Amino acid sequence: MMTAAMTRPCRMAGLGLAALLMSGASALAQTTERDQWRSYGQNPGSTNFSPLTQITPDNVATLKRAWTFNYGGGTDDNGDRGLDYRWEVTPLIIDGVMYVSTPTNPAKPDLKSTVTALEPETGKVLWKYESPRNIHGRGLAYWPGEGDVGPRLFFATDQGYLMALDMKTGQVAAGFGQDGAIDAYEGVASETVGESRRDTWTIPNPASIYKNLVITGSRPGEAGPPGPRGDIRAWDAKTGALVWTFHTVPQPGEANHETYTGDEWKDRSGANVWSTMTVDEANGIVFAPVGDLNGRAAGPELYSNSLLALDAATGELKWFKQITHKDLWDWDMPTPPVLVDFKAADGTTTPAIALTGKQSLLFVFDRLTGRPLHEVTEQPTPRSDDPNDQAWPTQPIPARPGPLARTTMTRDEIPNITPEQYAYCTTFWDQNNIKVTGLYGRPSLTTGTLSFPSTLGGPNWGGPSYSPQSGLFIVNVQNMGQYRAAGPAGAGFMPRPRGAAPAPGAGGAAAAPPAIVQSGFNYRVDPNTVLPCTPTPWGELVAVDINKGEIVWRAPLGSTPGLGDAGAETGSRNLGGNIQTASGLAFIGASNDRQFRAFDTRTGRQLWSVELEASAHSTPITYLGKDGKQYVVVVGAGGTAVGSKHMSDTLNAFVLP
Repeated sequence: MMTAAMTRPCRMAGLGLAALLMSGASALAQTTERDQWRSYGQNPGSTNFSPLTQITPDNVATLKRAWTFNYGGGTDDNGDRGLDYRWEVTPLIIDGVMYVSTPTNPAKPDLKSTVTALEPETGKVLWKYESPRNIHGRGLAYWPGEGDVGPRLFFATDQGYLMALDMKTGQVAAGFGQDGAIDAYEGVASETVGESRRDTWTIPNPASIYKNLVITGSRPGEAGPPGPRGDIRAWDAKTGALVWTFHTVPQPGEANHETYTGDEWKDRSGANVWSTMTVDEANGIVFAPVGDLNGRAAGPELYSNSLLALDAATGELKWFKQITHKDLWDWDMPTPPVLVDFKAADGTTTPAIALTGKQSLLFVFDRLTGRPLHEVTEQPTPRSDDPNDQAWPTQPIPARPGPLARTTMTRDEIPNITPEQYAYCTTFWDQNNIKVTGLYGRPSLTTGTLSFPSTLGGPNWGGPSYSPQSGLFIVNVQNMGQYRAAGPAGAGFMPRPRGAAPAPGAGGAAAAPPAIVQSGFNYRVDPNTVLPCTPTPWGELVAVDINKGEIVWRAPLGSTPGLGDAGAETGSRNLGGNIQTASGLAFIGASNDRQFRAFDTRTGRQLWSVELEASAHSTPITYLGKDGKQYVVVVGAGGTAVGSKHMSDTLNAFVLP
């Protein structure tokens, strides 16, 4: 349970962090060169950690804008452009060149989707490849080449294609598939499904690279069966040939197929990896966070909502842990796993994998065996009074560090931000007789319910960061709840309030409809300002000592510009990731207030912020330029499920004076 102390600008816990930050190098195998950002998570282990130290807590406040790049999507106030047109990209820095993919814009039919090479010190375009199809996902995957086959960039497009680009020529890699592309939709859709789901199937995040393999997940769409499978597959990086397939819904004859009844398994969609997979190169393991199943099954719905440890060379299952049994909450498993070094009290170090998700729990497992390094127990979870509720009776709960995001509240904790908002929220609570069901809460037939976190999390796809020096695991969270009106447990997530009070302050003008229509457990001040009725801060950055399993600090993340000074510490909805540097800084955009921020990783104190053209729902990078200067770069494009209506096409670079 969160306390009043959590509304302070920063809350510290534990001692000795400064000593931890000076404790030396890591045992992690995936340490890349100083001036490189070679994969989506900085390295195959997804640590989002840079060893650079030029920008420090002492000088970060002097950062200035170095350059911007605009891909041509334009700036407008029309809001999110749609799932396949969002610009949430993390650039790559490879051998002194920046590479970034750009989407099309449905409002600009002549705009081509590209892979663009930039000079990282100036933002100057070096070359640009125009794709025949819209490029999907949050970035590119880099393969260094082998022998007479040069380095390549891999990306996914509309219609389910995976493409390869020759980095030496800036053109498609002719030896990969047919004319540089393979049809990745082929092979996951049965004859029954056919071409019916091609338009909604894609590879949404950068592929993972292991030796000469390109390992992909998928986003098959949200519709129930029959649909394309959510298989994990590996392709030959040279030829595009399929090397191995892992069925995330076990097929006949495979382990755990017996957990499905009858034909429940057949043409079952979902159970897909739409987030980012993590590779342990030293041990040859790929870690895959599998999302929820599309439609229900009688059993635990394996391997949905599971962390899979697969042999990266063969696809053979080494071990798995189901993080949520039968996901009725849309938890998804969006957050990339992170390779960490777990240092026990006796001085021993265990190669480990850390995973959190929308439900806000943090699990740490031995990479090789799957053994929990912080105890995990199956615990009973809240029940519905609906006898037809399909919720699994227990869920795995780690003993430490406890939930990273809010999991409960009381009526007394409704924030009193404005008289109108407070009156609306308290009246809504009383008229709907709200019962707080907390983590894994279920709807009720007789009363409105409020569960935590919401379907957006907790943490989401942005990804945590991990410092091998300090052992700090930092992730951004949201603290909003999920309201459900009284009704059957299977009714879904959309609120259906009854008797909601009109917003006070309407001046008693009964003949005219209110300018703002209020509904659900939020209060709308104006079209761009929505205040959750749950306690502030609505967004936070949270630091965890991965070894002790203790929360070290929490800091509000985001503000509410529509409230002026009163909104400075409210926190906000946020989607995007953070990075850490060896100098003790964390950089993050994510919040929907257009701010890009730097925090002191020792204390959680915000040290710097700058307003961007649009909110940065992406993960930043940092690198050392050829001019000897350290740069910090982030995409600020707006949109997403939490973004404001203001959209942009801007890549922003910052540097010290």
